[in-house]
Amino acid sequence: MTIKLITKNEYDKLLSIQKEHPILTFQNNGFEYIDKSKFSENDKKAFDFVSQLLHGHVEGFREFNNFKIRKEGHIALRFQYDWTADSDKEELPFVGVGYLEIDELLNGFDNSKK
Repeated sequence: MTIKLITKNEYDKLLSIQKEHPILTFQNNGFEYIDKSKFSENDKKAFDFVSQLLHGHVEGFREFNNFKIRKEGHIALRFQYDWTADSDKEELPFVGVGYLEIDELLNGFDNSKK
């Protein structure tokens, strides 16, 4: 996954959205998704903001799904993206789920965890 880092202001905005719009945080099991029909107008605007931000920062981004709280307490973004978008090979696109912690969007990936 190739990402372009966000600014501190964008990071703070994501944290604010996650706190102020609890309906966007969903502890999905497998292929479960949030019920968007329950979104208020403000929830829709917040959802759209996150979608636009990810579109500009995740190579191959397709669709934002939800925030998710990881076991460690970290806030992750769940979204659909083209796993082959940053490949040098000619391959058929494969769209699948991706998770990215908000901290990783600000600071990059921690390669020491490998």
